[in-house]
Amino acid sequence: MQLQTGNYVIYRSTEICRIDGFEKKSFDGVTQRDYCILVPESAEHSRYYVPMDCAEAKLRCLLTKDEIYELIDAMSEEQPDWGASDEHRKERINEVLGSGDYRLIISMMHSLYLEREERTARGKKLLAADERAMKAAEALINREFAFVLGIAERDVPQFIEERLAKH
Repeated sequence: MQLQTGNYVIYRSTEICRIDGFEKKSFDGVTQRDYCILVPESAEHSRYYVPMDCAEAKLRCLLTKDEIYELIDAMSEEQPDWGASDEHRKERINEVLGSGDYRLIISMMHSLYLEREERTARGKKLLAADERAMKAAEALINREFAFVLGIAERDVPQFIEERLAKH
């Protein structure tokens, strides 16, 4: 991964940050390490110091517009199957949300959406844990898609629907 001052990255799978620079620093007063300094997009006055020797594990590049379009276009082709036991699904959902793999996250969202539709048709609601997972996944997707596409987060679902309707 190429880390350059001014570029944007995702930190810990959830937060959009601008790379503010690089610095050698000693937080313990003994050992000096090289750090990547991040400024969260949502909190300009905060700073994260990420050790360079573990930056690959904590940072990833933002998706490009083309990657977002590919993800959306592939949604209609996905055949999600999360139908295991509730306990297994809860573990799997946590894994997927922490992975930062948007293909898996979108597949999970699609599956939960279909389940919500099925349950609604029977007069039932989606399980609370599944509803929370849906909201968490939507927040991840909406935040990054909106930032990269230059649209409001609230407009992302409509953008996705319109893109899917064209294909």
